[in-house]
Amino acid sequence: MAERRALWCAGMIFVGLGAAMFTGAGIAAADADGSVSADSSSRSADNDSSGRSSESEAHRSSAADGADTPTDSSFTDRSGAKSPAAAAAAVASGSRNSDVNTNTVITLQRQVAADDDAAAEKRAAAEDDAAAEESAAAHQSAAAADSAAADESAAIVDMTGAASDRGDGSAVLSVSDVAEPETTAASATVAATAVAAVESDALSALGSSARAETVAASPALATASSAQDMTASAQSAAIPTGSTTVTGVQTGHAKLTIPVGPNGHVTSADWYFPTEAEGAVDATGVIWLQHGFLGDKAFYSTLAKTLSGQTNSIVVAPNVASFPLACAGCWLNGEPMRQAVATMFLGDRESLNSSATAAGYLGVLPEEFVLSGHSAGGGFAAAAGGYYAVDPDNDDSLRGVVMFDGFAFSGTVPDALDRLDTQDIPVYQVAAPPQLWNFFGATTKELVAARPDQFVGATLAGGSHVDSLLGGNPIVDFFAQLATGFSPSGNTEAVYTLAAGWINDLYRGLGPTDGDGIYGAPGQYIVMGDTAAVVLGQPPVVDLKDYLGSWYEVGSVKQLFSIGLVNTKAAYSLNPEGSIKVENSGNYFFNGGPRSTIVGSALPVDPDNNKLNVSFFGRPSADRPGNYWIVDLANDYSGPNGWAIVSDPTASTGFLLSRNPVVSADLYRELLDRASVKGVRGRITPTRQPGAPTDVATRMRNPLQSQRPGSAVSA
Repeated sequence: MAERRALWCAGMIFVGLGAAMFTGAGIAAADADGSVSADSSSRSADNDSSGRSSESEAHRSSAADGADTPTDSSFTDRSGAKSPAAAAAAVASGSRNSDVNTNTVITLQRQVAADDDAAAEKRAAAEDDAAAEESAAAHQSAAAADSAAADESAAIVDMTGAASDRGDGSAVLSVSDVAEPETTAASATVAATAVAAVESDALSALGSSARAETVAASPALATASSAQDMTASAQSAAIPTGSTTVTGVQTGHAKLTIPVGPNGHVTSADWYFPTEAEGAVDATGVIWLQHGFLGDKAFYSTLAKTLSGQTNSIVVAPNVASFPLACAGCWLNGEPMRQAVATMFLGDRESLNSSATAAGYLGVLPEEFVLSGHSAGGGFAAAAGGYYAVDPDNDDSLRGVVMFDGFAFSGTVPDALDRLDTQDIPVYQVAAPPQLWNFFGATTKELVAARPDQFVGATLAGGSHVDSLLGGNPIVDFFAQLATGFSPSGNTEAVYTLAAGWINDLYRGLGPTDGDGIYGAPGQYIVMGDTAAVVLGQPPVVDLKDYLGSWYEVGSVKQLFSIGLVNTKAAYSLNPEGSIKVENSGNYFFNGGPRSTIVGSALPVDPDNNKLNVSFFGRPSADRPGNYWIVDLANDYSGPNGWAIVSDPTASTGFLLSRNPVVSADLYRELLDRASVKGVRGRITPTRQPGAPTDVATRMRNPLQSQRPGSAVSA
């Protein structure tokens, strides 16, 4: 039955993706305003070609609103670009608005704010007196507007991100409304934006940088009448002060030659260019965004637009075959293909620059770049980065690798990490919980094992393998989720927030200790609006002496024998011969009801003592894999606020254990999220403890009151 179900799921996703390829694969190419292709020199603004019409997808598109493309060829009227005042008003209205760009992101260790004096940094002098006066006037106007908006937003934008003590020795980061990183904060050469004051745990930072420059100073995008029609006066016209903020993202399409095979491999690529008010492009870097196995570049149009707008990056999303049909190495898992992509970022980058020019870009691409990809594309990006890092001709322009639930076979990622370590290049993963589609978290585990003392990413609670893909096409979204599991509300926006924050920091040479992105210690729990994440870390190391004692079950995947059981309790103690005595007890149906007790013993099967064999009939075996896995554990698990999450090798069972018989709603929600992150697949429901002391039960009586949306806890 399980095999038939797996075959059915695989068949459904293949059929769905196949249908989407015909009905929606041309997402980026079907831009409403006729974006340019490789065969045509004309181009116009991309008019949000994702084709989203369903209201159910509105929450995904909101995060990309700040990167919406303009609807006219002058690029001066961008409906997607919100002023600081408008953005603050949107937050005040109660909507979760990801357009609110801030260059202040709360991290787990501290709150970082940009320098209040940064708004006046490096204002360029104009060529003539008239231009200088005009620029100064524009700057004063923009600065006044920014200041007023920042003051107003300080009172209404609430991002509570201070690390709060749960009482078990660990901290929790809570971000009540996840705001996206400032789109221009990635560039050290772009003037820093003004920041509102930081007061206690509430932050509000809205504004834009100001500088005067000419169109000629930044590469531009060709208009509908082609680049040759640009006049000298247009090239020398001054950009209004404050226009360095990205106001739109324009899409282009062109052929891209990858130097693999006997004659090179020609494929199609979508390009995303972050534009300023006058259509100029002053990008900080380039992001290579690689689709996954059986994927298509068009599926990732929303992700590409969002990253382009929020990190001020030129994004290139090429198609790479999922099977070696064109040549032996010309496919996603081919080592020659990965090596070839690495060489494309060496020297003059002729292939990349030629493709960008054909897509409408005027100028030379920025030197700094980030490699990224989803699923098999994530493993592809890491492998290509490794080959670049060890190439003696590299110019040290690779800033990092960002994987979206990335995966690769045959030790590809560990080998890549060894190569990337030669230049200390960061690798971050936005992971989904272990599941079939990421081969049960194999690559994530390899990443954690290879860099145990470093921040390497986070896992989204309840996440789907396709969290990052959603928003490009409703047909693709539906079939992808039908096969991999439906993405919870807020997860796709969380992907954008995490990835954009990390990439902005990578461009500036910052990281977990000094960056503005969201980071944390291994196992750190992070609340992000409607969803949550747990920082990647190694399995717990358990001191069995500290683990002994009484544990109360506050939630579990109910078994046949446990239906109707209340006051469930486990007591662990040492047997004389060294094994662990296990005594489980409870009452059926109500406090004081028929009592159930069973006694067994356990032996550890792992040197870290987080895996044991428990037997209630005879002596337990000390052989792996064990049937009692402690997958997560509080820092102070022996203390009164200790907790533990227990499962088994199949992840079909799950037990939420606490030193207290009743837990708060917030802690229960956290334990549910942590169980999800650790791969527990069964449905966990609360276990009642009516025998708890009256004062404790009263204090915790209604856990629904402080629940995050989407939870289902009952007292």
